[in-house]
Amino acid sequence: MVATLFGRKSTNVSWYSRVSSYQLTAQSRRSRHALVAIWVALWGCLVVAQTPARPTAAAELKRVAVENEKRLNDCSAYPDQTTSSYVLPWKSNASHRIWRTSDHFRRGNGGVGLYAIDIEMPTGTEVVTSREGVVIAVRDNFYDGNGKEPQENYILIQHDDGTIARYLRLTHRGVLVKVGHQVAQGQVIGLSGNTGETGGPHLHFDVQQCGPNLPPNDNALPCGQTLPVTFRNTRPHACGLVPSQVYRAEKDPALQRRAP
Repeated sequence: MVATLFGRKSTNVSWYSRVSSYQLTAQSRRSRHALVAIWVALWGCLVVAQTPARPTAAAELKRVAVENEKRLNDCSAYPDQTTSSYVLPWKSNASHRIWRTSDHFRRGNGGVGLYAIDIEMPTGTEVVTSREGVVIAVRDNFYDGNGKEPQENYILIQHDDGTIARYLRLTHRGVLVKVGHQVAQGQVIGLSGNTGETGGPHLHFDVQQCGPNLPPNDNALPCGQTLPVTFRNTRPHACGLVPSQVYRAEKDPALQRRAP
């Protein structure tokens, strides 16, 4: 009996020791977990504090608008006309009046249309390639005079440096090329029109820095930014084409050499 009692007592002591040891181990685990959680939280705060905040879309538009506004009267932005890669986007010996240029500047979209050009053209006027490239997008299913954005017809041509020339407001069924076509400089590619929200028949021409940006996202950054362009086959325009002025497309010697 005594031996049994002692044995039971011994067993109880051993059980108590194991429970106490388990409790200490559990507490130790909880302590370690708490320390790890604190360390992770502190590390996260440190990383956040050292990582610069990314600008919001609105802040980026504001920044771009400020930069573009500084360029409004900066003639130094325009490339040398005599070595320009571009010719006027209409046929030789023809003349057209410039309607709008820097008036395309709008702070709401970052002013990305700063260098776009609107050229007065009767509907059906032949439009030629200002610079050689590959046709990457076309549309000509909208009717003239629809007065709706972004329901405009267009041809987009990519150049070998990745820039995109856009020929917009074309007439219904006025696209004369197909996607994938390699087009030469001076080649007739379409017919001007009056599609989209316009003030009258004209050709909208601009060069974006990359793309293609297709409607309704045609002004989206970064590719929506237009680039300053000069044209080597007309009279001097060191600060770009001037609104209300008429420009004649002279015969370009480079184009004559390419003719068969």
